[in-house]
Amino acid sequence: MNAPRHLRFLPGAIAAACVAGALASAAEPTMITVGQGQAWVREFFPPSGQKEIDRIVWTNPPAQIDLDTLQVWNVRRPWPIQAWRWLDSADAPAEAAPAVPTDDGPLVWRPRRDPPPPAAHDRLEIRLAEPLSHAMGHSLTYRLPDFGWNAFYRVVVRGIGPESIDAVQIDLTGYLRIQNGTSASYPDARVSLVGVDDALQPPAKPFGLLALNPDTALTDLWLRPPDSEPLVPAVYPLRTAADIPADDRAEIQFAKVLRKPAQITHVCDSAEIPAPTRQGGLPLRRVLLIPNVAAMGLGFPLPPGQADLFLGAARGAPFQSGHVSHTPFPGTLRLDLGRVDTVRASRQTLEETPLPEGAKQVDCSIVLANDLASPVRVQVVEAPSTPMQWSLVRSSLPCAQSTRALQFDLTLPPRSTQTITYRLRLVGRSQS
Repeated sequence: MNAPRHLRFLPGAIAAACVAGALASAAEPTMITVGQGQAWVREFFPPSGQKEIDRIVWTNPPAQIDLDTLQVWNVRRPWPIQAWRWLDSADAPAEAAPAVPTDDGPLVWRPRRDPPPPAAHDRLEIRLAEPLSHAMGHSLTYRLPDFGWNAFYRVVVRGIGPESIDAVQIDLTGYLRIQNGTSASYPDARVSLVGVDDALQPPAKPFGLLALNPDTALTDLWLRPPDSEPLVPAVYPLRTAADIPADDRAEIQFAKVLRKPAQITHVCDSAEIPAPTRQGGLPLRRVLLIPNVAAMGLGFPLPPGQADLFLGAARGAPFQSGHVSHTPFPGTLRLDLGRVDTVRASRQTLEETPLPEGAKQVDCSIVLANDLASPVRVQVVEAPSTPMQWSLVRSSLPCAQSTRALQFDLTLPPRSTQTITYRLRLVGRSQS
């Protein structure tokens, strides 16, 4: 673990150091934004008692600090730095040069020694380009490598029975694991995150295709698929209190939900329920929806991570494990509970019928069956499987229409069956 890091301000270094020690408790906690492979740190230092300072001596800075990213801040903006230097490296005695053998002396072979590792610097002098008012103190920002994070969730669902899912309550706890591979420790920090959801990465593309060159028929052409666009990192301003030790891992809790109501819906996706469907229909996928709002005890962007789901109590092995995707605020956290036989669906698509103006029309139907003793919510997503351009003519229930799909949201009564019908008009796409 590092020795405590502090600063000295000159002139009046002794008096300033005493005042800084007396006001150390007034400094704000260190803010750390952890990314994937690195972290950005902002350390706050209290006023030194001097009106202006032009030189700072930083004692015990992190050994792995990226000095190219070092900045000195006043309350609102970065302050220009004139120069910085390590004081211990300048004060250390130089090594004696090896003796050069003379021509008449005996030839002695000596193996080359490995260079010693660089000594850990314990004092960094920072000279400012202009005096800095120190009535409000200052802060230092810098980058550190060898940092990482991963999130995981523990969700307990109560109220799901074999005959009813009428009243569902959840307990949700979110944890962070912070990996620190540096020698710097932060006993009282506020942690935020930045990163991408690895589950959204596109699948690996094939290595390429060897084809005939259309310009020169006697040569081959190596065709490689283009690389996909990189994902845009998301920021999670959690400001969660943490004690991060040096060269170790810290586990902290960043979210807690107790006995809050949640909603369960059943998704009938045309990509998973083919048409025509076999007799008896196919089970629908049950999804747990948790609103990301302050009333639920959340109200901030939720990072992606693994989720362990328990039914009834958090004892024994989890009922199943899944993945929580990036959940914005405001938004809805979705957890897949798997397929259930108690709510089923079947789809049917009739033959296309030609119209006098040259277009076509097709009728489709979805039959939904609820075998539970409680009502259930169902979300139907219909993406017409046709290369032609389509438009909705009519439907038996109101729906939300986009360029790619239709979405029906409804509630099925207990022990009931309901049929949704809709008609599409199909026209050929214009050739451009």
